Amino acid sequence: MNFTKFLIVGLLGTITNISIFYLFVDRLFYPPIQISIIGFIFASIQNYILNNNWTFTIKDKKRSLTKLNYFKYLSVSILSLGVNLSVLQFVLNQYMPEIKAFAQLVGIASGTLVNYLGVKRWIFNEK
Repeated sequence: MNFTKFLIVGLLGTITNISIFYLFVDRLFYPPIQISIIGFIFASIQNYILNNNWTFTIKDKKRSLTKLNYFKYLSVSILSLGVNLSVLQFVLNQYMPEIKAFAQLVGIASGTLVNYLGVKRWIFNEK
């Protein structure tokens, strides 16, 4: 069940990220890597709050939002961002898609499993 909720939260973060990316890269012609990082920042804050309050809740306990847990969450997310950016750059160079947001979507999908395992085991571990 947690993985399904994680995917739903991730989908919402992906919509946020891709919307920012599409607007600034495909419409306003900003550099893709920099905009990918900006979209990541907005999506990671949104995802941390939703995962904390919904995905990884502990029965009958309220987990507070803390700077330390967000820092840990951000650390794991940066690892998955590295995967995302590597795949993004690869797809842009190898396939040169007309709509670059498609390459960003492939990059995001590539980092999802890394992100889930790190978040579940390190930040929202119930033990």
